[in-house]
Amino acid sequence: MKFSTMKEFAVLLFAPGSVRCCSFRRDAKGVRLKAFAHCTHDETDPAKAWKQVLRETSYSRVCPLILSGALKGGTFFRCAGVRLAPKAMRGALEFELPQRLLQDTANFELEFVTRPEAAEGETIPVNVYAFPATDKERLAAMLTQSIGKADYFVYPLLALRESDGPVYLPGIESDFYFSEGGWHPVAELPPDWLSFWEKEMRGSFLLPEEPEFKLSEWLGCLLCARLAAAADVKHTFAGLNVLPRQLRPSRLRNQLRLTALLLVLLAVNFAWGLAGTLSGNHREYSRLTAARNRLRTEVMTSQRKLKTAEKELRELTRVINQSPGERDVIGKLARFSEVLPNNVMVTNLRWTDSSVDLTLRSEAESLNVPEMIRPLKFWKIEQIQQRRRNNDTTNTIMLKLVSSEERK
Repeated sequence: MKFSTMKEFAVLLFAPGSVRCCSFRRDAKGVRLKAFAHCTHDETDPAKAWKQVLRETSYSRVCPLILSGALKGGTFFRCAGVRLAPKAMRGALEFELPQRLLQDTANFELEFVTRPEAAEGETIPVNVYAFPATDKERLAAMLTQSIGKADYFVYPLLALRESDGPVYLPGIESDFYFSEGGWHPVAELPPDWLSFWEKEMRGSFLLPEEPEFKLSEWLGCLLCARLAAAADVKHTFAGLNVLPRQLRPSRLRNQLRLTALLLVLLAVNFAWGLAGTLSGNHREYSRLTAARNRLRTEVMTSQRKLKTAEKELRELTRVINQSPGERDVIGKLARFSEVLPNNVMVTNLRWTDSSVDLTLRSEAESLNVPEMIRPLKFWKIEQIQQRRRNNDTTNTIMLKLVSSEERK
């Protein structure tokens, strides 16, 4: 099966007590996660849960399916090897098993993934998953009871690359995480390990932004999907043929291609019939869009003019409402200077719209300020305060005058 030629494919990941399924679709923008589903199940009858998640993701039998998960007696490791043909590589890895497994490997089967771009004879890392043949029988029984057939069984970590960061899959191995070619206790897992996979997977797939989609929970499915979407899929999957032939679907490719061709012709015929209607609708839409844009421009111009007029009106209102202030400042100061005795000096003067505040200083022992101000008919005394400091011959008078008209 060439996954690179398929528009859709699915990944079903089983774990103790739960099963997850992701459906992917290729389009012009890339590989999109079309649907995903999760279901818990009873260990005694997981087939029902497998059927449920496939139904929730709208799985069709014409769509390739990758079955993934960890088998009870399986072991994953990475070793160094050379680029060989798949059959020769499998034979070479069988000699590697006794060094990796602390048990009899006579009844063990294995699947492996190598780097496709390596040259023949070059030393390369090889991801290997070994498991007892009896586990495959149990997997075959589960497959037969639930979905019937699957294209491949892939252990999730087989998809790891040398450049990948640490990966932790609790449903596969709850006590350890894999990093830099070996297993490590989960207590040593870096706290920011998931940031690498967020960037990697969102760069490889078009993933949903929904809050319920947590990448850490779906990382196993995404790893298998990344392997399926690799450039050299044919070479990559050559080492993963572990399912019996009777459990792998045999699709009628020519019939599917003919069906696709007929559907395309039907779509072309339908499009040809609607071409006139669509063209008219497009012209009407363009006309209405142009009219809408023109009206929008006119409204924005009117709004700008209205805002400018409102601003000018506020300025004019502010100017009109301003108090004209005192009209005869020079004359009143002259009259005040006339009634001011020669021995009195004004040291401070502050003139506002409502009052005049003065500070006077005089060496006279007694100064009758009210009598001095009496000739000024336009002012009245609002407040007066006299102060003489000890051992000082100078009187300080603080005087506040208000307009006579305001006090009437």
